[in-house]
Amino acid sequence: MTEFVLRRTDRTYRVGEPLDRDGGAVVNAVEPASSNLALKQYLPDTLQQRSDLEARIQAMIDSPPAYRAGRSDLPSCAWPEDAAYVSGRFVGFVMPRVDTAGAVAVHDVATSRAGTWRHRVAVAESLARAVALLHDADVVLGDLPERNLLSWGDGWVTLLGCDRMQVVDPGSGRRFPCRAEPDGSRAPELMHASMGSTLRTSSSDIFSLAVRIHMLLLHGGHPFQGQWRGRGHRPAQHVLAGDGLWSYAGNPKLAPLPDAVPLEVLPQALRQYFRAAFVDGARRPQDRPPAHQWVAALMALRESLVTCAREPDHVHGDHLPECPWCPPEALPTRPVRPVRPGYTRPHLPARRPATAAASSPGPAPTRPADDTDSGTGPAPLTVRLAPTPSTGRRPTPPRRRSALRVAAWVALAVVGIGAVGVAGATSRSGPAVTGPAGAASTRAASAPPSAGEPQDPTAALERMRAEDAATVEALAESWVAQLSARPAGAGTAGGTAADAAVLAGHDALRKRYPAAVLLRSTDWNYGGDFWITVIGERFATAEEANAWCDTHRIAPRECFAKELSHSGAVEGSERYRG
Repeated sequence: MTEFVLRRTDRTYRVGEPLDRDGGAVVNAVEPASSNLALKQYLPDTLQQRSDLEARIQAMIDSPPAYRAGRSDLPSCAWPEDAAYVSGRFVGFVMPRVDTAGAVAVHDVATSRAGTWRHRVAVAESLARAVALLHDADVVLGDLPERNLLSWGDGWVTLLGCDRMQVVDPGSGRRFPCRAEPDGSRAPELMHASMGSTLRTSSSDIFSLAVRIHMLLLHGGHPFQGQWRGRGHRPAQHVLAGDGLWSYAGNPKLAPLPDAVPLEVLPQALRQYFRAAFVDGARRPQDRPPAHQWVAALMALRESLVTCAREPDHVHGDHLPECPWCPPEALPTRPVRPVRPGYTRPHLPARRPATAAASSPGPAPTRPADDTDSGTGPAPLTVRLAPTPSTGRRPTPPRRRSALRVAAWVALAVVGIGAVGVAGATSRSGPAVTGPAGAASTRAASAPPSAGEPQDPTAALERMRAEDAATVEALAESWVAQLSARPAGAGTAGGTAADAAVLAGHDALRKRYPAAVLLRSTDWNYGGDFWITVIGERFATAEEANAWCDTHRIAPRECFAKELSHSGAVEGSERYRG
C-alpha cells in the first residue's frame, strides 16, 4: 500500500481503498480511517497536461472558504486541505472524506416524484448557501454538474470537484480559471467560451444556480423547456437561454408545458429573481441577483410554509390562499380564476411538503414589483387559504407593528439596499406553545411607522431584545429550544436589509410560537454576532428541549437544544437531533 506525505503537516499516511474515479484522477480513502480524509491522486497524464495543478491546489489551501461551518460531520464542499507528495513528487491533495452512502444527487431530488416540497426548499436553500459561501471567498464555481452536487435527508448540500473551480492565489494574485465540464446549466454568455482558459465572473454561477433551484422548486421543470409556439422547429435550450426565452416569462414563443407547476407556488421575490436571472440576465448578466439574495428569499419561503388542512404532507407558502397541491375536487367550492387560458392546475403526487413560518423576502432586483409581471406573466391564484390544523388554542392575533412596519422595512430593502448576507439555521412552523415565559407574547404593539419613512429595523430589534431581557435572563443555566439564528446586520454592508429580514422572521415565529423570545448572541455563550430566537421555556435536559422540537414536528436542522449560559463556554452547549 503506497504511502504519501502531506506538505503542511509533514505527516505520512497510507493510500486506502478506491472510492471514486474520473477521467483525470482517482479518489482513495486515507489510512488510518480516523483521519476522516480522502486522497485525490491525479493520473500521470493529467499532471503532465496540467502543469499548474500544484500551484492551483496550493492557492486553494492558502485561501480556504468557511467550508466546515454549519455541520460538524459534513462540509459544504470537499475543499483541498493539504497537498500530497510521494517520494517528493506532487501527486494530488487530501480533502474531507464525504460518506456518500446516504446521499442523493440534487438533480435526482429535483426530478423525483417522491419527497416533500419542504425538502426541496431546504435543498435549494442549502445549495444557494454553499454557492454564497464560495463567492464570499472570491471563488467562481464554473458549471454545476449533476454528479458534483450531493444532498442529504435534512436538506444539507455538499459540492464536490472543487479543484475545478476558479480561484485566486492570495500571494501573487494569479487567477486559475475554471476547468469546466459541459453541462445543461451553463450560462448562455459562456456557450462559446473556452472550458479551460476563460476567466469567469460570479454572475455566470448565478445562472447555473438559478437553473438548479428552478428545477428543485418546480418539480424538475427546466426553465427553458416548454411548448414552442414560434416559427419552425423548437430551438435548443442554450439558444432559448441566450434569447432570454424563459418558459414562464409570458413570451408568446414559449409557454410552460401543460402539466408544469404554476409559477404562483413561488413568492413574488423568487419569481422576480428567476426573471432577472433568465430574462434580464441574458442581456445583462450582472443583473442576476447574487447568491446571498437567493439565500434570503429561500429562507423567507421556508419560514412562510404552512401545512394543508386536508393533507398533512402538503405545504405551501403563506402567500397562497389555498393548497396548490390538492386536486380541485378537494378544495372549497368557490370560483377560481384560471392561471392562464387553457392551463390547468396540476394534480401532483400525494407526497409533498411539510411546514414552516412566515418571513420577508430578500431585496428583489430592480424590476416592477407587480404580481403579474406587468401583464406578461400568469395571473395570480385567487383561491382561499385552507386553515392550518387546529392546536386546541385560540390563534394569537397578528401584531399591527409586524404587519405594517415590517412591510415598510421590506420595501426599503427592495428599493436599494445591497445583497442580504444571512446564514445559520432558522425555524419551522407548528402549533403554538405555552410555558413559563408565555407572557412574553403579551408585549404591547407599537404604533406603525409614519407613511413617509420606515423606522430603523435594527433599533426595533434592540427594543424587542430589551423587552424580552427579563424573560431571557430567567432562562440562564438551562436548556432551551432554539428556533433561529441569523447574523446581525448592524455595521455591515446591507445591514439594514439584513436586520429587516431578521425582524420579519422573528415576527413570523412569534405569530406561530407566542412564547418565542429574542436574544443577542453576544450576551450569551455563542460564537459570532447573531440574533437568536428561542422558546422562552426552561428545560432541565437537552432531551426535554429536543422533545419540544419533536412534538412540534420541526425539522432536526431547524430546532435543537441549546444550553444558555453566561459562562462563555460554547463547546457542548448545543445538542442536535437526528
